[in-house]
Amino acid sequence: MGDYIWWMGRRETHIRYCFFAMIKMFLAHGTSRVIDIAYWGGDCLQNKNDYIEGRKLKNTIIGLVLIAGLGACSGGNPFDENNGAGSSGDGTTGDGQPTGGGTDAGGSDNDGISGIGVPPGTTSPTSSTKIVRYEENTGNDGTDGYVRDVRYIPLDENGDGDTFIVDNLAFDSANVYVRGTDVSSLNGFSVYESTTPFPDSVTNDPISQFGYRAIYGVSRATDADGVPNTQFAIVRSSSFRDYGFGGFIYQRNGTVTLPDTGQATFSGKTAGIRDFEGKGGLEYTTGNLNIDIDFEDFNDVTGTRGDGVKAEWTNRRIFDANGVDITQRIIDNINPGMEAYPTAQLIIRPNSLKDSGDLVGEFESTYVDGSGEIQDYEAGNFYAVVSGDGPDEIAGVIVVTNDTDYENVTTRETAGFIVYRGANN
Repeated sequence: MGDYIWWMGRRETHIRYCFFAMIKMFLAHGTSRVIDIAYWGGDCLQNKNDYIEGRKLKNTIIGLVLIAGLGACSGGNPFDENNGAGSSGDGTTGDGQPTGGGTDAGGSDNDGISGIGVPPGTTSPTSSTKIVRYEENTGNDGTDGYVRDVRYIPLDENGDGDTFIVDNLAFDSANVYVRGTDVSSLNGFSVYESTTPFPDSVTNDPISQFGYRAIYGVSRATDADGVPNTQFAIVRSSSFRDYGFGGFIYQRNGTVTLPDTGQATFSGKTAGIRDFEGKGGLEYTTGNLNIDIDFEDFNDVTGTRGDGVKAEWTNRRIFDANGVDITQRIIDNINPGMEAYPTAQLIIRPNSLKDSGDLVGEFESTYVDGSGEIQDYEAGNFYAVVSGDGPDEIAGVIVVTNDTDYENVTTRETAGFIVYRGANN
């Protein structure tokens, strides 16, 4: 035991030596020598301490230095706010202003509740910073999260414009989306499509495009420069048998003030797109959303607020791609004789609201079958950001799925919303 205590004292001194030596080398060489520095540090520790714990320390310190090196390489802005329409880096606003302003971080420091984290976007957000969030990219085998760069071109005095520019989706009419023909708006939010054939650059022969649809929502409130408080955009496709390429973005352009006492109610509309895993096509949706926040309880915990949040998604309607209301048809598929499409509710838990105004949670819905038994219907996630000094509004996206509407098909609904302080908005 005496030898072990002596070694612990010497080991701690040597660990400090190795660690500070690595910091010195990292400051001198930057990221260009990060691998060499990492392995030197690991060998420094292991050579002095050939115990099992020394090997563990080597692996740990290599990982720490690699993380530090990668962090120093990051910091770029995926939304280059001053590029031309359609080029990489554009954002989205209701007055032609670009939206952007976040860094792709994957939400590592923005953990939410029950494993539901804040989506990628702005790193280290605060209540006084602009926040941009977008759907997580699921990699080469997935189709989500490809939309991070969009711009709205308003109608000008010559009648040109009212178009939506979306980057990073193949075969979408050179990134230009025009106002929808059969469905041009949903619950006050604009709908755009990209079905116009694109000409071969040599022969001028028309090339068919995928059936992308976009929904764009912009706050009715703006700052002194005309920049809207919040915005969202959703893009999905009808041209794939499984979920097509697409994504969503939502953002707050200003700041938020969150009180420590009292409660608040918010209400507004939703507009969404349903796409499928197991069949092609798409459908549109509308609904009403009410969100209530208790700023006093639950009690706060370290790193986040305890504020209780509840939400109810009601009056939900479904339309086919031509704008025909098919809600009753879907209701009959779920359970013939059911009076209305199921209402979805936010699962109430503490710690869903961040000091920054980021808000995440989980939605679910149920229905009563012909035998009077309650059946699970939908499950999914709720992503939002709170805005304003009141606060005054909340914008975000809800994503839920079900396996009931169509046989051997999973239906995914992606709905955007902006809700305002008070009832009956």
